[in-house]
Amino acid sequence: MLNIITEKLPKYAKKLDQIIKPIEKELFLLEDNLTENLKSESPDLDKMIRYFFRSGGKRLRPVIVMLFSKAINRGYLPTNNFELALAVEMIHTASLIHDDVIDNSETRRGTLTLNKKWGAKTAIITGDYVLSMALNKLTSINLLAVEMFSKTLNELCVGEILQKNQDYKIISMEDYINKSERKTARLFMAGTECAAAITPNSNNLMINSARCYSLDFGIAFQVIDDILNFSGTFSQIGKPAENDLKNGIITAPVIFAVQEYEEKGDFTLRKLIETRFKKEKDHKKALKLVLGSNGINKARLMAKNYIQKAVNSLDVIEDNCYKQALIDLSWYTVERTS
Repeated sequence: MLNIITEKLPKYAKKLDQIIKPIEKELFLLEDNLTENLKSESPDLDKMIRYFFRSGGKRLRPVIVMLFSKAINRGYLPTNNFELALAVEMIHTASLIHDDVIDNSETRRGTLTLNKKWGAKTAIITGDYVLSMALNKLTSINLLAVEMFSKTLNELCVGEILQKNQDYKIISMEDYINKSERKTARLFMAGTECAAAITPNSNNLMINSARCYSLDFGIAFQVIDDILNFSGTFSQIGKPAENDLKNGIITAPVIFAVQEYEEKGDFTLRKLIETRFKKEKDHKKALKLVLGSNGINKARLMAKNYIQKAVNSLDVIEDNCYKQALIDLSWYTVERTS
C-alpha cells in the first residue's frame, strides 16, 4: 500500500497561461503545426481533424516535452524535440478519439465527439490516421523514438484491457496505480524521457530525472482526473460527471471510500458495486456513500504525494525558468478544476 504523506503541501495559484509563458511562442507554433502536419488528401478527414482540435486541450504532454528540453539545454529547443512534442500530442489525440469510441462517449471538452457526430467507424479511421502520422513523424527523429513509443502504445492497450477486466470489481490500490501508469502516465514518460535522450549533451542523470518526473506527474494527473469525475461539473470537465462509478470503473476515491467503510464493518458500498447497481437507485446510493467519505480528500493527498516526488526528481536539473515552470505546472495539476 502506498504511504500517503500527511503534511501540508504547497498551495498553488498561478494560472496555466502564466506557467507556460517561457514556451509561449513554441506552443503557438505547435498549434499551427498540428493541423498542418495532419493534412490529408481527403477534405472530409481534414474537416474532422480541424473539428477535434478546435475543442482545445491543455497540450500538457508536449508542454512538458518542450519545457524539459529547454530546461536541460540552456533554453534552446532542438528541431527534433519540437517534432517529438508534435508526435506526442498526435498520439494522445488518437488515443482520445479511440477512447470515445470504446466508451461510446457523446461529448469531450464540451463538444460532440467524432463518433457521435460522424459515427464510430469514421472516428476509428480518423484516430488511425492521426496515429499513423505520429509514427511517421517519429521515424524522422530516430529509431529510439519509434521503439520507445511502440512500447508505450503496447502499455496503453494493456491498460485499457486491464480496466475493462476490472469493471465493477473492488481492486487494490496497487492495481489501480498499475492501470493508471499504463493508461496515462507512460505516455507522459515516453515523451519526456525521449526528449531528454535526444537532447544534445544530455546525460543519464537528466534522462532518469525526465523518466521519474513524468511518470509521477502522469499518475497524479490521472488521480486528479478521477477525482474530477466526482467533484467536477459538465462545464468544468466537458463531459458528464460521475460516469466512471456508474460504468463500474473503480478509481482512487472509491477504493479509499470502500476501505474507510469496511474498517467500520460496513460492506454496503462494495455490495452495491459488485452487484452492478442492480436497482435503479443503487448508483445514487453508492455515489452518496463515496461523497460522504474521505475518499476524495485521501485521493487528492495521494496525488500531491506523487507530485512532490515528481518535483524532487528535478533536483538534478540546474535552476532556470523552464525548470521552475515544470515545478509550477506540477502544483497546478493537483489543484486544477478541469
